[in-house]
Amino acid sequence: MSEFRVKLITFSQNPQTLAAAAALGCFEEKSSIELFDDLSALPEKERQKKERGVLKNSFGRGHGSVGDQTHFTFGIENLPRAATFQLCLPEYLEHLQQSLRRAKASRGFYLPEIIKKSKFASRVEKVLFQSFKLYEKMSNARIPGEDARFLLPLYTKTNITTTGNTRELCHIWQMSHREGVPSIVTAVMDKIISQAKEKAPDLFEDFGFNYETLAWYPSAQLFTPTNTLMERLAELKIDNDVFLFSQHIGSFLQNNITAKTIEKAIKERNEAELSNLKHIHFDFLVAMSLTCLHQAIRQRTWNHSLEPIYHAVENALTRNLAKRKERMVIPPSIRNSEFKTPYQTQHKDMLQLYQELVRGGIPAAEAIGVIPHSLKIYTLIHINGWNAFHSIGKRTCVEAQWEIRKISWDIARIIKKEMPALGNYAEPQCITYGKCPEVRDCGYYKKRENL
Repeated sequence: MSEFRVKLITFSQNPQTLAAAAALGCFEEKSSIELFDDLSALPEKERQKKERGVLKNSFGRGHGSVGDQTHFTFGIENLPRAATFQLCLPEYLEHLQQSLRRAKASRGFYLPEIIKKSKFASRVEKVLFQSFKLYEKMSNARIPGEDARFLLPLYTKTNITTTGNTRELCHIWQMSHREGVPSIVTAVMDKIISQAKEKAPDLFEDFGFNYETLAWYPSAQLFTPTNTLMERLAELKIDNDVFLFSQHIGSFLQNNITAKTIEKAIKERNEAELSNLKHIHFDFLVAMSLTCLHQAIRQRTWNHSLEPIYHAVENALTRNLAKRKERMVIPPSIRNSEFKTPYQTQHKDMLQLYQELVRGGIPAAEAIGVIPHSLKIYTLIHINGWNAFHSIGKRTCVEAQWEIRKISWDIARIIKKEMPALGNYAEPQCITYGKCPEVRDCGYYKKRENL
């Protein structure tokens, strides 16, 4: 199977001219419509010179909204899951991704050149192929695909469709050139920017501030070498996988956002009232598998801060019993089957393989792709009052994957206790809508009506 392929499927028509005209429209009497037509009528070299000057003095000085006017959609094949983790971190990129349940051993997995050319190559291939073999063995034994996939490595290949505006594409490109990021992630992002730049060279030119700016909405960082706050939180002695770290609603809001106003907002679909709920805040420290994390970070209106993945692996491997935590997530269908022991063995083998590679001189950023999705990692999640019923409603549905469903129910129970008026709607989405939106109706809302 070939290595990754990036194709720019579609993009805003005349993106550079569009962005330049929109930027000029902020300062001139003419509208962006007239300015776009004026720029389009210029000879090509004169138009390009004019556009470059405008973009250099607007987007290039950190005025990020100029980059928000254009969009690019990419189809990407055979990139490893490590790269899709990175793509999904910024909250203003949009994705549709192939399920990991479609992974097959015959498709192969990615390995960086530094591992391929090392003395560890055959050992790495053996361990990773073993994870695929066990995956297929469990699938053939009717272990659900969503559970069998937990043991697949981060170098498993997948496909994704990604759409983003210029500002956020510059953001993800800059993120992907930081210390700790696997080289394959950098390579994928370089290809994305290269193809976008062919269509809008000056829009993606590095003018300085546009590639190093506080105009980006800060993204969680999975591959960062260190995050002091999250490392300390991950080392706290907390027994539960879901812990309410803080909750806030001002006294005035507490007195005015009542059970009655919440019911009115939801039942009448009153968006003005619904927007008020965004000022209710819950912060949860949550431990979850990498499989579950991939779903959670794609719930873009949850704000995340992540424990560095390197810290999670080191914690799982440490000999310091006082610091070590259980870092293996075992799906119930496997825990109660003949595959429990092979699953545990494979998980440990993959973590130990990572350790061997790093000790043998392979950079941690290149070795990290051999670890399994079953690794448990900590995330600090901010959920506002609107998400307390919207996203929780989707994730507590019986159609949701079991781990994120369990976590969402734990969050829901805490919200019910802390703010009962809001907690009444921290239920599966059928309660909020009064009917089931899924193909398979489990009848939960009907049972609730009869209580």
